[in-house]
Amino acid sequence: MHADQRSDDSGPRIWGGTTLSERRQARRSALLEAALDLVGEAGAGGVTMRAVCRRANLTDRYFYESFASRDELLDVLYRQTAEDFLEPMTAFAVADDSSRDRALSEALVDKVLADPRKSRLFLVEPYSSTGLGQTTISVMPAFTRLIQDHLFARIDDPVRRRLAAVTMASGNAGMFSAWLNGSLRATREEIVDHLVAMLGAYRTLYQ
Repeated sequence: MHADQRSDDSGPRIWGGTTLSERRQARRSALLEAALDLVGEAGAGGVTMRAVCRRANLTDRYFYESFASRDELLDVLYRQTAEDFLEPMTAFAVADDSSRDRALSEALVDKVLADPRKSRLFLVEPYSSTGLGQTTISVMPAFTRLIQDHLFARIDDPVRRRLAAVTMASGNAGMFSAWLNGSLRATREEIVDHLVAMLGAYRTLYQ
């Protein structure tokens, strides 16, 4: 059977062993990975349609196949990165034992260190004029809810529980941003110890 021939009347069109849908997904993934590389090298300001296409070795036709604009690409990339941070945090936060705070803090710090490109996009770029402000505002409540509903679940007063969660989420974002851009000099262990101490401090303050 010819490579471009359908395997049956209703099946997907095959070319080179892949379907059209698979090829589109591969191009989309290549564009996102190229954008992430550019963020790591020059920040979100270095992400343009032409730069992304050059890095991915694709034409602008294929860029617009997946994204309406550069801002939409950054929005998708930021949301994917946020989910990548949220998933391991959730796994530790929902536990309730004496070692949870340190395990969660270590997991978060190690996640920040694991991929500098993602960490820069998620924690540094929102503080610059990259157009990510509204995306960040829409994403951060998921992290605040995680802290509020699990880490601070034993703070009885709902207003104080919410205050503690919002303050810690926003404070940690600023702290990590300063750590990554070099204006805050601290070791991994010092950052972990700080996170553990802050969790305990809020619970003590509002017990």
